Amino acid sequence: MPLSDTCEQSYLYVINYSKEERALCHLEMKSLFDQEPTKKYLYSHRNIDPSRSPFFKLRISVLSTASSFEELVHIVSEKKITCDNFKFARFKIEDGKLDYATWLYSVTELGKVIQAEVDMKNPTIQFGITIVDDVWIFGIYEKNESPWVQHNLKPFTNSNSLETRAARAIVNIAVGQQVQASLVDPCCGIGTVVLEALSLAIHVTGYELSWIIANQAKQNVSYFGYDPCIVHETMHRITEQYDVAILDLPYGLFSHVTHTQQKAIIASSRRITKKLVIITCVDMDEDITSAGFTIVDRCTVTKRAFVRYVRVCR
Repeated sequence: MPLSDTCEQSYLYVINYSKEERALCHLEMKSLFDQEPTKKYLYSHRNIDPSRSPFFKLRISVLSTASSFEELVHIVSEKKITCDNFKFARFKIEDGKLDYATWLYSVTELGKVIQAEVDMKNPTIQFGITIVDDVWIFGIYEKNESPWVQHNLKPFTNSNSLETRAARAIVNIAVGQQVQASLVDPCCGIGTVVLEALSLAIHVTGYELSWIIANQAKQNVSYFGYDPCIVHETMHRITEQYDVAILDLPYGLFSHVTHTQQKAIIASSRRITKKLVIITCVDMDEDITSAGFTIVDRCTVTKRAFVRYVRVCR
């Protein structure tokens, strides 16, 4: 049985990712839950917003579990669940054994013991039911609202920036459960990472050397109603200390950045933070460790034929 017998609230998180995103998803789940999923779902007692990760499909706040459907109906009936109105949400899960006919019968029978009216259009609450590892699970259903999608409509874009989904996952990898941590993006570009941090209510500051790009980043941030947090300044002049930094290392595809300059940027990162998530377009492990960091985790991010190397460093 994957759930503990304690009274502590348990959650079932259903996740999804493409083949190219698997490593990034697993690293993010490890940062959020201190565990890597073995399938496309996981259990946890940690209460994490189902819209926080780009890889969450939905969350079930578990109310009851049972080894059989008959037992589940009895348990739910004993709980005397009341609400204004409700409906059952239909969803799929990897290795799920709840076919449509069985699901329809199950929600019909469970609906009879919930003390509320059914409202298929505007329910005040949605319930979910599934079978996982031969255990019947019933609880409150919450889907991922995908708030990051709107950030794809920002006024200024850059074809070489991180994709929005990847940026959001990397923010989660950087801060994990420490959402009160201070975050810095010392080479923030048009603010892709900064926007995701802001939408997660994380205290973040972005620095950008180019006046033009810094101005574009400020407009992107303001467009979504956030207070300005972009500073037009070289990262080498940063004097503040931050809990964690996310560095999408500039490379020489469209800008004149030498290897020497890249190493200097990494060295400056070591000066302003003790934890760094760095994204590079080539393997720079030796340069990272030479700057005094220890690489504690890693993965790659693929954007079409372009591969980025993600390293978590301390």
